[in-house]
Amino acid sequence: MNIKSTGNISSITFIVMFGFLFYTGLHEGLLGFTYCFADTLDSSKISNKRPVDLFTPEELQLYDGGLDSKGLYLAFLGKVYDVREGAQHYKPSGGYSFFAGRDATRAYVTGDFSDEGLIDDVKGLSNEEMMGINNWMEFYDSEYVYVGKVVGRYYDKDGHPTQALQDALAAIEKAKANKRDEAEEKQIFPPCNSEWSAEKGGRVWCSNKSGGIDRNWIGVPRKLYRPGETEPRCACVRTSGPPSGSSDTTEHENRGDLDSPLLKEYPNCSPESVTCSLSP
Repeated sequence: MNIKSTGNISSITFIVMFGFLFYTGLHEGLLGFTYCFADTLDSSKISNKRPVDLFTPEELQLYDGGLDSKGLYLAFLGKVYDVREGAQHYKPSGGYSFFAGRDATRAYVTGDFSDEGLIDDVKGLSNEEMMGINNWMEFYDSEYVYVGKVVGRYYDKDGHPTQALQDALAAIEKAKANKRDEAEEKQIFPPCNSEWSAEKGGRVWCSNKSGGIDRNWIGVPRKLYRPGETEPRCACVRTSGPPSGSSDTTEHENRGDLDSPLLKEYPNCSPESVTCSLSP
């Protein structure tokens, strides 16, 4: 009786232990699968766009939207975009078909659509042109799908940014800073109104809204020479109060900004006149 009871207990113990081990193994296996699947989900969250490809310029040419092409891509500052949603513009019969299958960044702001002008090099462009490059870059980033990079001027064979890209982005930041400076300058020296004709010559004049700057003073026209620029622009200059950047409590001669070293009077024009005539 005791022997039989012991045998039953041993059998029951074996079954229980086997069941526990089976459940534990199954649970750990499922848990491991869950972790693995969760990692996959996390990875998809990190990279929810299609994989980024690297293209040589020759490979990118195969995406010009033609009959035998692989798609419709273009590159801007080394980044490749799928522009099928704008196919009416970029396909072979479109008005901007010359941008497809290549990086022609420079031509976007120069308007030179010849083979010599349809290039990616932005070196030597002006601040204004680099602002244009920035605007186009923001446009493609927001409107089209980014699919890869062009190996060459702006990205190396591993897809890493080159010094040329860093230089281009630095030039864009410089252009942005220059635009901010110009906006601040126009508050101090608003642009003049102007008109020109071949028969009568030109005229510049000031008003309290000239240059799009609303203000409670009119000012007088002066040539404004900005540092680093050879050609002046016409600026309306405040003629009373303290110089810009000074407070009302600062001792001054009540001449506004007339004594700025950046200014010159127009020839044959009274210093107090709000209008100056220019020779034809």
